[in-house]
Amino acid sequence: MIIDTHIHSTYSPDSSSTVADIVKYSRKIGLDAVAIADHDTMKGSKEALNRFKGLKDFVIIPAMEISTNKGHIVALGIKEEISPGLDPEETVDLIRDQGGIAVAAHPFVRYREGIFSRITSLDVDALETLNSRYIFGYSNWRARKMAEETNVPQLGASDAHFLGAIGSCVTELEADFDVESILEVILSGKTNVFGDRTPLPLIIKEVINKKIKKV
Repeated sequence: MIIDTHIHSTYSPDSSSTVADIVKYSRKIGLDAVAIADHDTMKGSKEALNRFKGLKDFVIIPAMEISTNKGHIVALGIKEEISPGLDPEETVDLIRDQGGIAVAAHPFVRYREGIFSRITSLDVDALETLNSRYIFGYSNWRARKMAEETNVPQLGASDAHFLGAIGSCVTELEADFDVESILEVILSGKTNVFGDRTPLPLIIKEVINKKIKKV
């Protein structure tokens, strides 16, 4: 099973991808599961679950990317939104209270609110050790090194803000086609991550389009 656990829809102010297009494109390129993890909202995730609940060969993992007061955490498998601005420790507890898992997103990228660029330790369930939005990959290297030293499960994710970036980095695992099974395998650490960075011309184009929209 190939999954992408960090994708943004138009419910995030910095994304151009609709929920429907994300699901259709992800299936087209061969992904088996995705998590639409919008900034501080589950609206995209819930829309996907409602619109595509009849799919038997594709899993939509409920998710959101939460802005704690120290950085970003992706919550996978939660049922209800968790408020932003809380301490990271409290946020992790609230995620687990809902049966979800807490993932440190782009953990060492300071300008993108990576949690471990601001604090030295946090009991998370997984680390994004291969996030596709990078230039040289140093932050991914640091995340992988931390995961190996602390025996924390690793995830690869695109962090896509437009369709063409989806699947740039992914996680491979063996699980049944349901959310619970996928989360269990992630927690077991039996994952493989692979992929490459989002092509720089596409990122530059995205940045230019965002600036044009602001004008």
